[in-house]
Amino acid sequence: MTFRELISKYVSGNNSIEEMEKLTDKINWFIEEVKKSDPALAEKFLMKTDLLLNPHFTKETAEHAVAHLKNRDGTTGGHWNYEDTTKVMAAKGYNFNPSDWHYVLNMIYSDYWKQSKSADDYLDEAAMFLDDKDAPSNKAKRYYLAMQA
Repeated sequence: MTFRELISKYVSGNNSIEEMEKLTDKINWFIEEVKKSDPALAEKFLMKTDLLLNPHFTKETAEHAVAHLKNRDGTTGGHWNYEDTTKVMAAKGYNFNPSDWHYVLNMIYSDYWKQSKSADDYLDEAAMFLDDKDAPSNKAKRYYLAMQA
């Protein structure tokens, strides 16, 4: 039997909160065991699970996603750190999820870098990306997950 088959049977049943907590405890135990022999694999699993279950980035998941960007300017990782992106978002008066903003601003730089662009150009493009009127509020996370497929 596979884990998928077990979960499919579980989901199709009429399970209580207590049973869900027991299942969560079993999965947590397994992850802790994996951490002992392969901490990187356990961290990767937890990060991917968080990215799937939460509609917006958290500081940790945004920093993880940004750290793996392959930038057009030949560098890897973020161009701006979390604290700087949060400060500039507040200074511009934007009201976005700070973690989504951090990812999107760095993603825009990564994907659309051009030597002639100013920092304000990237700020404007990131704001337009997140202020997309016909997109869901969790556009940043959805975009990231789509790019990982």
